[in-house]
Amino acid sequence: MAKISNIAVLVVLVALALSITSLWDDSFIVDEIPHVGAGYSYITKGDYRLNPEHPPLAKDLAGLVLSLLPVNQSAFSTQYWLSDINGQWNFGRTLIYNPSNNVDLLARTAKSAMLLFFVLSAVLIYRFANERYGKAAALIATILFSFSPTVLAHSRFVTTDMPALFGVLLGTYFFIKYLQKPSRKTFWLAAIAFGIAQLTKFSVVLLAPLFILMVIAWLFANSFSFKSSAVLFVRSLVLMAMGIILVVWPVYALHTMNYPLAKQKSDSAYNLGSYGNRLIADPVIWASDKPVIRPLAYYATGLLMVNQRAIGGNTTFFLGEVRNYAWKNYFPVVYAIKEPLAFWLLTIIVFVYLTTKTQFLISNFKFLKIKEWVKTYFVEFSMLLWIAIYWYLSIRANLNIGVRHLLPTYGFVFIMLAGQLSKIIRDSRLLGKGSRAKPGISVEIRDYKAKIKIGTILIFALLGWYIVENIRVYPYYLTYFNQLAGGPSGGHQYVVDSNLDWGQDLKRLAMWVKNPPAGGNVDKIHFDYFGWADQGYYLKEKLVWINAGTYKDARDFLAKNPNGGYIAVSASFFMGSREKPETSYAWLDAHKPIAVIGNSIFVWKITP
Repeated sequence: MAKISNIAVLVVLVALALSITSLWDDSFIVDEIPHVGAGYSYITKGDYRLNPEHPPLAKDLAGLVLSLLPVNQSAFSTQYWLSDINGQWNFGRTLIYNPSNNVDLLARTAKSAMLLFFVLSAVLIYRFANERYGKAAALIATILFSFSPTVLAHSRFVTTDMPALFGVLLGTYFFIKYLQKPSRKTFWLAAIAFGIAQLTKFSVVLLAPLFILMVIAWLFANSFSFKSSAVLFVRSLVLMAMGIILVVWPVYALHTMNYPLAKQKSDSAYNLGSYGNRLIADPVIWASDKPVIRPLAYYATGLLMVNQRAIGGNTTFFLGEVRNYAWKNYFPVVYAIKEPLAFWLLTIIVFVYLTTKTQFLISNFKFLKIKEWVKTYFVEFSMLLWIAIYWYLSIRANLNIGVRHLLPTYGFVFIMLAGQLSKIIRDSRLLGKGSRAKPGISVEIRDYKAKIKIGTILIFALLGWYIVENIRVYPYYLTYFNQLAGGPSGGHQYVVDSNLDWGQDLKRLAMWVKNPPAGGNVDKIHFDYFGWADQGYYLKEKLVWINAGTYKDARDFLAKNPNGGYIAVSASFFMGSREKPETSYAWLDAHKPIAVIGNSIFVWKITP
């Protein structure tokens, strides 16, 4: 058994090595610019004026490690800090790309620090699976988590997605412990875990209704008396309240201690000025300059800003269409093509196994009542309930940015999938010990045994394929698509944005420009970049800014550049431009790219 634990540790260490080495030449992605700048300001100034629409935990970690490095402070003397309302984007870029800073060191340090959430999530997944299904399941769950291209892609970004996955695992794990064995210890551990979870991402506030439904289900399954039920229900509400009071409140108090009262109120009024429900927004604005409660008011401000963003939507490309309101099939389709086929085949094996097992029980008239099922499988019920809630609300929301929004569900999917896979392997071993057919065994049972053995062989083969898929896409994890979408090179035909192109390859483009293919010489490169990293910092005098519509076709380009030249376009803008034919990059389809940088930036050479 100890060997399995050691293997799991090795799996995580290998994944860490892959993640660190693959991020080495990444540029800061879109969302990292404001997050890094904001986090650095929190740590060094104790002022939360920037980026209130996200909780501070991930940003604090980035700011903390960067505060140990030499960082030019001149950004704090600009209007982006002094007078702008939430000038997070320009402040972050000004802070990071000051010529006196070592930008590579800042990027590598901040990104590497985020791997703490990856490690903590791996520990929780192993422990969750081990306690529920055993060490074999824990190892399989660790492999599925650690070698998921989506997980590794987002494990090193200074964003809230991986921290949210950690927060959901942490909060749910300790709340289940509390329900199973109520005590002072489990109460306070669950309260603190809930509070920490709320500092990861605002969508994790959905743990509150989840926990309420879990309590109701637990009371239903265990037939508590009315008095005992009322006590447990009220204590659970108090538990969540204590998490906010003991964790969220003091953390926000530290972050707003140097935030001028008048500015916090004016900023909050501006940020919530267009919020629809004034019965909610106005009290938050009123409380934003009250010394004791203003930390909670600012937490509420961020929560309302996120809700407002989800309602407002975003413009993006999906399946050949560009629009600013959501598709109901967006997340199912993106999830299907962003996860390895090996994952889906493992899922199918589990469904077949469960179906066969259910049929076997039915044939023996062993029905389980709902109440008994919930009691026996309360952990699975809780995980499935979270997945159902999160998926339902994600599909209903008017915000289609990327599969990363589903990351908070990944941990439970891997745990439950690994649990059933380990049962198949265990059943196969048991059947193998008594493989000789015995008189009286039905054809159905013999068929069941054969399916189990075949399934076990497939499991090991598919886990191997799953790992190979991870290695094949290295170091471009963000751009992973499975074979249904044509792989990483074909994914842009289906979806872009943070599924593929988030500005991560700007530095790699600059490296290509500096050392192009043999015989090439790039004096200038006309570039339309989807990102907030500083193009001038990397490309310097070689950069020529363009956008969709700058050139109508090759003839137009050559008219303005008689000797020809190079054009580079980020995949998000290349596909997104097709909304309007008059400003589309579609004319470049007639020219084969001479290079594709990291699967996310296309480069063409237009010659006379």
